[in-house]
Amino acid sequence: MIGAVLTLLLSAEPAPRTTVSTIACQSVAECWLDSSGKPIARPKKLRTRALPKGDCGKNLLWLRNVLVCEQNVCVSRFVGDAC
Repeated sequence: MIGAVLTLLLSAEPAPRTTVSTIACQSVAECWLDSSGKPIARPKKLRTRALPKGDCGKNLLWLRNVLVCEQNVCVSRFVGDAC
C-alpha cells in the first residue's frame, strides 16, 4: 500500500507555473520578462533586439522561463533549468 502511494507521488508531474499578464500582444516580439520572470511589455529600447537565449550565467531567467503570446496576451511559463 505504501509503495503504491509513493510510486503515485513520484510519478505525478507538478503543474507548470504560468503567469498570464494583462499586456496585449500580437506576437511574442511585444513581450519581455521582468527580473522576477513575470511577463511585461517589451521596453522601447529593446524592441529591435531578439529575445535573449537562456544560459547558466547572466541569462538564467530566460533559461528558466518560456515567454509566449497566447490569446493576445503575454504569458510566462516556468520550466526550470539544468544548471
